[in-house]
Amino acid sequence: MSTRSPLNQRSQEQMREGKSGMARRSAASAKPTRAAASSVRVVPASAKAKRRQVDQGESLAGLSREEKRARKQELRRREDRIYTASTILMREDPDYPRYRRIWIGLMAAGMVFVAIGFALLALIGERASEPMKIAQYVTVGMSYVCIIAGFAFDFIKIRPIRTEAQARAKGLSESRMSAVLERGARKEKDKGKRKVK
Repeated sequence: MSTRSPLNQRSQEQMREGKSGMARRSAASAKPTRAAASSVRVVPASAKAKRRQVDQGESLAGLSREEKRARKQELRRREDRIYTASTILMREDPDYPRYRRIWIGLMAAGMVFVAIGFALLALIGERASEPMKIAQYVTVGMSYVCIIAGFAFDFIKIRPIRTEAQARAKGLSESRMSAVLERGARKEKDKGKRKVK
């Protein structure tokens, strides 16, 4: 943006009238002169707030504090029911327990290799021979391989099961969701009885 010359006729007139400073205002300093009309919908600035408002299906703008709190509690209760139902549906999938054991095995192997690598480093340290240094590097490398493979396995095999269960839980009616939650509670109760015996 160019600056107006002080020798310009318009600038000279403004100086005679007692006006000083910049002749033009920037667009950044422009502010709305009045509030938005009733037909204008004001949307939140952040994407997370927009998503939450779309999920709720309504705005909490004109409600009292107690009404907002009650609506948020109801929404939280509904989200908790959906999350619990999706967890139950996910555990009922025949592949999930097997995939979960594989994932736990990969992560445990990674942690074991990390422990072995640190033990070799602590016990032998800098005075290690060449084969021992290679063994240290191999154990650290194997730990990276196992942990990264565990994350990749979770992303490729377990996450699709989790997202499918969440989608199914969100699509359930209240009666079917209650049936799923009761089924999950029965399984937990039976599992608790088996542990006591």
